Amino acid sequence: MIEVIPIKKMEYGQSITTFLMIKNTDLKKAKNDSLYLDMVLGDTEGVEASAKLWNADPQMVAYKSGEVVLVDALVQKFNGKLQLRINKLRKIKEEDQVSLEDFIESAPRDPEEMFFYLEAAIENFENHDIKKITKYLLNQKRDKLTYYPAAKTHHHAIKSGLLYHMETMLNIAQKIAPVYEFINKDLLYAGVILHDLSKVDEMESTELGIVDDYTKEGKLLGHIIQGIKEIDQASLELEIDEEVKLLLEHMILAHHYHPEYGSPKKPLIPEAELLHYIDLIDSRMYAMNKVLKDAEKGSFADKSMTLEGRHMYKSDL
Repeated sequence: MIEVIPIKKMEYGQSITTFLMIKNTDLKKAKNDSLYLDMVLGDTEGVEASAKLWNADPQMVAYKSGEVVLVDALVQKFNGKLQLRINKLRKIKEEDQVSLEDFIESAPRDPEEMFFYLEAAIENFENHDIKKITKYLLNQKRDKLTYYPAAKTHHHAIKSGLLYHMETMLNIAQKIAPVYEFINKDLLYAGVILHDLSKVDEMESTELGIVDDYTKEGKLLGHIIQGIKEIDQASLELEIDEEVKLLLEHMILAHHYHPEYGSPKKPLIPEAELLHYIDLIDSRMYAMNKVLKDAEKGSFADKSMTLEGRHMYKSDL
């Protein structure tokens, strides 16, 4: 029986044969016009490593994200990080007795429990129109939210990650809101629930929470514009107050804050300002926890491009 070797236990120069899941794969052409397979592989502990198979066959385009494969490879170091040089690769067989579920990183909370938390918050909204449109839009995405990640590769890129991101942000918002009595809590909480909702239409995800590509509309518009369109359409259907519609659209439009990140307007209402920073807090804390969880105390973690290339330090406290 083949032993499953965690990536963090692999050593440079070691030849390994183990099962790994394809997180991302792309058949590319090298400078000498030969083909190679450029991959990101993940283990059962949620750790990922880049991998390359040189002189690949054109038929290897059949390898897809979400598949578990048997890998024969040499462990190398490239740019200071572990990289696998693949010698042989094959899809798993029934006799391998490998469980796909072991390779799936999921949110630490049950989707139904997270939905209950969001729905309970909506039921407490005092503004009838904000309650009606938020409940309507959330229910439209309910099925996909049970498994969709919040991103392809960055923060909350796990099964049910988008729903988990929304729940954690709402938890933060409910702690912050009482500090600033002049803000509209309904508007802030609705912005939290709706701000990334259209990511389920921006990306194409398997039911394992793995994004292989973006949709055509996602590439051409992006979830911010898609979200504004949905609020506009729902407002007409539900006869939502024009001021409520406009404020919710501004919350979505401004939550990335900078034009280069997709927001043509910075927040012009305090609720939108809070939404941006709550989103930033949750995405950064998730990324920091991910890079630090496997680091030794008193050491620096690997560089994280999600965190602008920082080497986070894990204290010994």
